[in-house]
Amino acid sequence: MTTALGSLREALAREAVRRGRSAEPLDPVEGYGPAVAACCARGEARFSVYATNTDEREFRIEISTDSGWRWGAFGSTGDLAVVDAVLHAWREGASIGQLRREWPLLAPSPLEAAPPGRVVSTAWRLTLERSPVIRLGDAELAEALYAQPALRVFFPFPSHGEFSLLSSTADPFYEEVPRAVPSGDGLWNVVLLRSLWSPHIPSRVLGSRLGAREAAALIAASVPAGSGPAVEGGWPQQPPARPPVIGVIDG
Repeated sequence: MTTALGSLREALAREAVRRGRSAEPLDPVEGYGPAVAACCARGEARFSVYATNTDEREFRIEISTDSGWRWGAFGSTGDLAVVDAVLHAWREGASIGQLRREWPLLAPSPLEAAPPGRVVSTAWRLTLERSPVIRLGDAELAEALYAQPALRVFFPFPSHGEFSLLSSTADPFYEEVPRAVPSGDGLWNVVLLRSLWSPHIPSRVLGSRLGAREAAALIAASVPAGSGPAVEGGWPQQPPARPPVIGVIDG
């Protein structure tokens, strides 16, 4: 798809001309090639658009607020004309609120903006791109986990130095796959945690002081049968009720 477009900046300029607008120049995005990214600024605010570097046609929009806060609005569309229309309105001074009202595809977070069925793949893509608009974990470990096909179907969720792979993309989260926990010196422990959904399975360490690739391989080999892919949204089931505590009455 991007090969056919050539430069994304040129493609957007052609779209503007086609709609009778002036083709104001766009800037490159640091770290991205001209075929897949373009941006422009309006004071402290910034409008960026990214094209997927695959045969799947998708343009991702990221708009920061007037103060420069990155989490203003995010969108996804397969139509370059929609990108041009949003960009034109933004350049004319439309606020984040006005843009969201006019284009419901715009959302307050990149994962909320992901098309149905693509939340997990969007999270992985942004993780591997080291995007500043998503929760990031250790880069080497993230790449090692993604290199395991069995793990790509789970939702990547790094937090506090640890890296979990979840079976749901929103709260309530469900974790059935072992997680990677840092053990120092760039090494990892692979830990299976007891949860409300599986109170009969005790927490235990499956492997200690492993490199990123070794840890990822062990996690992949430890995925429970029948697990995944992650569901979009919160886990649909409730954890099993805990048995009541029976007290002893003296007397």
